Amino acid sequence: MKTINERIQFILDHYNLTAGAFAEKMGIQKSSVSHLLSGRNKPSFQFLSKLVKAFPEINLNWFITGDGDIFNKPEQNIEYANLKDFEKQPEIPKNSATEEKPVKKVLKKLANESDSNANAVENIIMVYTDDTFKILKKH
Repeated sequence: MKTINERIQFILDHYNLTAGAFAEKMGIQKSSVSHLLSGRNKPSFQFLSKLVKAFPEINLNWFITGDGDIFNKPEQNIEYANLKDFEKQPEIPKNSATEEKPVKKVLKKLANESDSNANAVENIIMVYTDDTFKILKKH
């Protein structure tokens, strides 16, 4: 699937959704879906944000670039699980010299759990204030 509109159509087909049902699930106008499917418009950052919330299992890298797996793998959510754990950790007093701060614990855990290739930068997405974005790919 080379184009974004093909990937949107795949999502519609996979979940057996009409354009209207997809728009409703995403919280966007049906006409927006129509414009995306026709290729008239490109998805904004706001659309991508709503897509992630409505379909968290969809791999955003695949959706944006067409590269990689269509669906997230469970191990791709490790960092997010650790960040949720971080939010639940009690605050350490600033004068405590015997304990690491929670941020260091989380980062240390992430570094220990991953191998050197797992966290290599593949793409950088720059989002502008007008909701447009640019993707920089590793060559």
